[in-house]
Amino acid sequence: MHRENHQTNLKTVCNVTIPARYKGPPDIANGGYVCSLFAEHIDGVIDVMIRRPTPLDRELQIRAGSDGICYLMDGDQMIIQAKPGVMDLAVPDAPVYEEAVEAAKTSLALKPTPYTHVTGHGIHPICFCCGADVPDGEGLKIHPGLVPDTNMVAAPWTPASEYGDSQSYVRPEFIWTALDCPGAYALWELTDTKPGFLGRLVGRIEKPLRCGEPCVVAAWPAGSDGRKLYTGTALFDAEGQIIGRSLATWFPMPPEMIRLVAN
Repeated sequence: MHRENHQTNLKTVCNVTIPARYKGPPDIANGGYVCSLFAEHIDGVIDVMIRRPTPLDRELQIRAGSDGICYLMDGDQMIIQAKPGVMDLAVPDAPVYEEAVEAAKTSLALKPTPYTHVTGHGIHPICFCCGADVPDGEGLKIHPGLVPDTNMVAAPWTPASEYGDSQSYVRPEFIWTALDCPGAYALWELTDTKPGFLGRLVGRIEKPLRCGEPCVVAAWPAGSDGRKLYTGTALFDAEGQIIGRSLATWFPMPPEMIRLVAN
């Protein structure tokens, strides 16, 4: 039986099942949504390492060690490790809402998919966060596009009431979801690299957001280290104040996937 390098004396905190609706790529959970699973168990900044894709519609376990590190487990197989983190991410000024609206009109999410083996639109046509081919009312429809004369992509987002809690504040899982996909679009639009998968997300929600409030999601490249590609993402409210921010680590698309991208 294969085990990762983690504690064996873990306490099961709860069981979780991620419905298929919250997919990113087909049959895999959206990375930002999965990261939000730890928000109830870790305060402040959460540092999430994604070891394997998270399956949908399967009961999984969140387990915790005495050192404060939490794990998402599929039986004895570790999928994710999460721990308290440190946020070191400078955030540029927010694009104004009208700039985000215009940028979204040019988003890759709305163009024919670049893959030769997939039909539809965008990088992941049915992603819960950025998919343009998700039926209306079943996705966030965040479509980041290049903001002219800047080094960032942006999109408008007005969270629907169905994503809120009993007080009409947007639930954390949907803010975390919004802090995921835009980083990939920043790499596609503003670098010569194509991200293959999310490996790490360090994030924090800084203030609540009400459902129905127009806001802006922006992302930008934040450097690289070997095969690691970094992006920053921030969610801003109508006044340009930061709702949440994240620093993502992406890995380049593997060669077998690059061959499936149309030239």
